Amino acid sequence: MEIEKQGLSNTQVLELRQKYGFNEIKVENKSHFLKLFCHQFVSFLVLILVFATILSFAFGDVLDGIAIFAIIVINGIIGFLQEYKAENAVKALKKMLIPKTVVYRNGIQLEISSRELVPGDLVFLSEGDKIPSDCDILQAFAFRVDESILTGESKTVYKKEGQVFSGTLVTSGKAYVKVTHIGKDTQFGKIVSLVAKEKKTDSLLNKEMDKLSKKLGIGILIFVVVLFILGLIEGLSIYNTLITAIALGVSAIPEGLPIIITLTLAIGTQILARKKAIIRKMSAIETLGSTTTICCDKTGTLTLNEMTVKKVKTISYEFDVPGTGYSWKDKINIVNDETSKLLDVCENCNNSNVESYIIGDSTEVALKVLTRKANCVNKCKELDEIPFSSERKMMSTLVFCNSKKQIFTKGAFEEVIKKSSFILDKGRVRKIDSTDKELFTKINTEYSEDALRVIAFAYKDYTKDFDEESLIFVGLVGMIDPPREDVPGALALAKGAGIKVKIITGDNNLTAKAIAKRIGLPHENVVLGSEIDKMTDNELKEVIRKTHIFARTNPEHKYRIVSLLQEMGEIVSVTGDGVNDAPALKKSDVGIAMGIKGTEATREVADIVLKDDNFATIISAISEGRRLYANILLFVKFMLSANFGMLIFVAILSLARLPLPLLALQILWINIVTDSLPALALGMQGAEENIMRRTPAPRHANLFVKFWKFILITLVFYILACLVVFWYGYVFDKGQGIDLNDFSQPSKARTLVFTQIVVMELVLAFSCAYKRQEFFFKGIKAVLSNWYLIGAVLISFGLQLIVVYLPFFQLFFKTVPLNIYDWLIIFALSLLMLFVPLFERLLEKAVRKKEITG
Repeated sequence: MEIEKQGLSNTQVLELRQKYGFNEIKVENKSHFLKLFCHQFVSFLVLILVFATILSFAFGDVLDGIAIFAIIVINGIIGFLQEYKAENAVKALKKMLIPKTVVYRNGIQLEISSRELVPGDLVFLSEGDKIPSDCDILQAFAFRVDESILTGESKTVYKKEGQVFSGTLVTSGKAYVKVTHIGKDTQFGKIVSLVAKEKKTDSLLNKEMDKLSKKLGIGILIFVVVLFILGLIEGLSIYNTLITAIALGVSAIPEGLPIIITLTLAIGTQILARKKAIIRKMSAIETLGSTTTICCDKTGTLTLNEMTVKKVKTISYEFDVPGTGYSWKDKINIVNDETSKLLDVCENCNNSNVESYIIGDSTEVALKVLTRKANCVNKCKELDEIPFSSERKMMSTLVFCNSKKQIFTKGAFEEVIKKSSFILDKGRVRKIDSTDKELFTKINTEYSEDALRVIAFAYKDYTKDFDEESLIFVGLVGMIDPPREDVPGALALAKGAGIKVKIITGDNNLTAKAIAKRIGLPHENVVLGSEIDKMTDNELKEVIRKTHIFARTNPEHKYRIVSLLQEMGEIVSVTGDGVNDAPALKKSDVGIAMGIKGTEATREVADIVLKDDNFATIISAISEGRRLYANILLFVKFMLSANFGMLIFVAILSLARLPLPLLALQILWINIVTDSLPALALGMQGAEENIMRRTPAPRHANLFVKFWKFILITLVFYILACLVVFWYGYVFDKGQGIDLNDFSQPSKARTLVFTQIVVMELVLAFSCAYKRQEFFFKGIKAVLSNWYLIGAVLISFGLQLIVVYLPFFQLFFKTVPLNIYDWLIIFALSLLMLFVPLFERLLEKAVRKKEITG
């Protein structure tokens, strides 16, 4: 039936545009330029720094105020630039909807932007098109659609009538369709609206840092007040006492921490981009590193999403086909009439294209790849076609081949064998008998149980009718969407890292089970979506603990599984490509979208976008996330150890009613010199050898408790060293008649303490970077391989020498030159910091022994 191809008029289009708007889905949580920038300044730690800045200016310490304010601004700018850059990188991946659509308007065929479509438009679709809106089919010819992004089912769907949906892919044939729904009113848009209701949770590190910041803020405020009161009791000037208290308070707050975390994560985004993972939200890196469970799709993530023929069987021959995917570099030798005829049917009962580019149904592409592997490409002229239908489960073509007309047929084995009256046997055609049928039925069963998709082939010479009766059976092939080669290794790595992997797929249980078996995932238990519907939450939790494969699932099943895993204390990463995956991605702790096959909806809600859609890339990203997270903990440990040490040391002297050992400007200088470059260099530390052989931290674990022993030992050495050099300098100054309560006088005691703290903290950076799993001296040697840290320490030490020896800086910092004996004392005491890891181990053994003995 020929359809009317007039289409809408320009007037109708304008009226409909005013009523329905454009064919687009507006995502409300899209980051606005200004909002993204302001977001960088809302953490509690930054608010403390703002308060400290105001206090510094209020009491005349302009230098401190400017320095802190500059750190806040730089931190915000860097965080904004990196997140904005990540947003732009994701925008470059947006290829879900085709930019142009062929429509009929005013009786003319036009190519317009898919955004311009309105309900009622007459659209022409052909192979390779992504459907731009929900439509009714008016007329279709051998029309097949890949609806996996909506259904999760990897098989293509034959469409003769009914509807097609936005974002799905035309794999073969052509059709004229009428637009019924656009934008948010499409099936695609409805799921996006569901996604918008789900609120994304903060990362573990953000939560822990927020808790730490609040505790530090309260503790430091109390300390500053007490120190100020003690200063007044001792009769010191209000200004000097208050400004020193403020400087100590500012020093104790690790204000460099936000910027160091941001810079470390920013560097991590660049590293991961090179590893084909685009980070949309930098905090997702450390959450990814803490992942305990990955819920992933099968098709395209664990598999290539490229069907591959693995078996060929005729009456006399059976052979395996090498290679995977759509490459035909692996060759096979065909030397008999049966397989040659089978390959003729593969090539010519086929609507796919593999010449200049690959397009079409994955099953048909696989068949053409097979003919090229066999170097047996016999192209015939197609005269007519009976398209595949779900009722007939067969497809036939009428071709002119080898100087005569023939009918080529392929389809489901049980249908083709019923239509076959003859069989090709070693070059001659004979009657098919029950023994032949039993043989092929047995082979079909074996292939199916091995999760191979079985396609049967037949042909006959054309006489007067183009029909599918009395066919000559040729044979069958078994094909599968093969797992990616690097997935088994990645899964083994994930298992060693304590990460559980669960397949949640819309495909059937046999296919999912076979893939799991091939990649090394436990496959004994498979739970179907229909079984999930009958379970209570508690029953499903028990099933989740024991099950790795969930088949024939829908979006609600995936969302429910993710929610229950989180209730069970798991940190869940979820992969997805279809719009149906978007709710689960947003619910997860880390949403991972596919960059090649993924849809707009999944990319908008995802934290990470994979450029290669590969599961192995996820494991690589987790490894990098663990390295970055471990390095963040290194400089958190470094900053807390150093800052608390100075705080407690000053508190001890204040309680002993001794003079303040440091000036406000000296305290700020220590903060700048030690908390910047060395801390950043710790973020560049390489991964420990066993980083992917550790169990992830539990969801509710206090991540900072793990290094309390390190901080305790550091404080002991720190305070001991500072007391020794202060007493040494105090005696010297007293002999020279210098009053340490006079802040305007240069002092050897303060210069010694000032320099001792700088050098000691620089050495402490090496101890923080020490790799725990290695022998002591071997571990120190490994730390020295971090050239970033060595360079940072040398620069910081050089800056300290300038402050101690150049007259201009001596004037501001009230320092005096140090002699060789002074330096020997400083270095000897600073070397104590190298033994902190060793004493930490001894303390751990003692604590463990005490716990065992009770």
